[in-house]
Amino acid sequence: MRSRRGYGESIRDILVKLRYYTSIAMDLSLYSLAFNDREAAVEVLRIERDVDELYRRLIAKTLIALRGSSDAPIAMGLMAASSALDTITDASADIAMLAIKGYPVHPYIKAIACQGEAVSLIRSGRSVSKLPARVDILVVRRGDRYEFAPLSENLLEGDLVVVRGPVDEIIQLAEALGSPTTITRCSVEIEVQAMGGDSLASTLLAFKNTSRVAVDLAFYSLLNNDIEIAEAVVEMEEYSDRLYHELLELIMGSSYPGRARENVSLLILSKSLEELSDAALRLANVVRYGQLTQVISSAVGGGEEAYVRVRVEGAGVVELGSLDLEDRGFIPLALYKPRLRDWIAPVAPTATLESGDELILKYYKGGVGVEERMLKELRSLGLKPVRVEPLEHTS
Repeated sequence: MRSRRGYGESIRDILVKLRYYTSIAMDLSLYSLAFNDREAAVEVLRIERDVDELYRRLIAKTLIALRGSSDAPIAMGLMAASSALDTITDASADIAMLAIKGYPVHPYIKAIACQGEAVSLIRSGRSVSKLPARVDILVVRRGDRYEFAPLSENLLEGDLVVVRGPVDEIIQLAEALGSPTTITRCSVEIEVQAMGGDSLASTLLAFKNTSRVAVDLAFYSLLNNDIEIAEAVVEMEEYSDRLYHELLELIMGSSYPGRARENVSLLILSKSLEELSDAALRLANVVRYGQLTQVISSAVGGGEEAYVRVRVEGAGVVELGSLDLEDRGFIPLALYKPRLRDWIAPVAPTATLESGDELILKYYKGGVGVEERMLKELRSLGLKPVRVEPLEHTS
């Protein structure tokens, strides 16, 4: 029987697949390096090959959809977006290759992988129907078929599973599946280093988080033609460039007594993260310069996950945690301090907010009217959505 792969596939279908593939590749590549998991690294390279195929199909679909059209900027925008997406998985593959080549990992790389929720690859040794409460399945591969964000928690023997959650619960799941993960319990000492005990560790953590958030926001701006979020990506990329150069200076001047090969892993990871933030900028620019018109965006938009950029209004200083944003359904991803021109990611509940500061929040739209109600609630907290005018495109 002839394969029907790609049959009836829309531009939106391909972009959504690319969003999932690139997100998995980014997270899995860092995990493979931090915990020396060669199977995970090989999976990243497999994903890169699939993205290359999707990239070719997207270009073909774009040329067909715009055949005979005089609106060249739209074609240019989709081509630029396609190229940026390809760059993201290429950067992830560069990180994974370090694990495949057996480079010893710098301890600070494990530190940033330990911070927050972790990602892990597990090959199921038996079937299970129940996962630990705080572990999410990102993707399941059965044979040659990927299933992203599956609705069912049923796992079968032989499944290759990428999961995200607390390290201890990932280990618990791996034990239940009869196939231990290479992820290890992270020491408190390493986590303290990543949280600010050392300038190199804290800068690397900030760089990794800012680059990662920028990519997620760039995808969202592209799929929803959201100019405010696209502008936030541009500002994050400028901040990431500063962090990148600071990080290079810290690496080269570090007194860390490790071998040169460990420092190589740190340098290549840093370069790959810089490529991620650059790719995010290219995606955002497609939206900022109006290369993605409403006609195209209506074909690619959608999804329940949403982001909003808000500005703090009113006098005085408040603590982020006092606003109870997570209880209200908002997840703070990044904080911008215009006086310092600094982005802070991740954002601790103890972070202080002043008038003029800006937050990037993630929320879920849910049913009809939910989005309007949630944005109204933000205004009641003195958080006003930012509005930005699109730029004029000049050829």
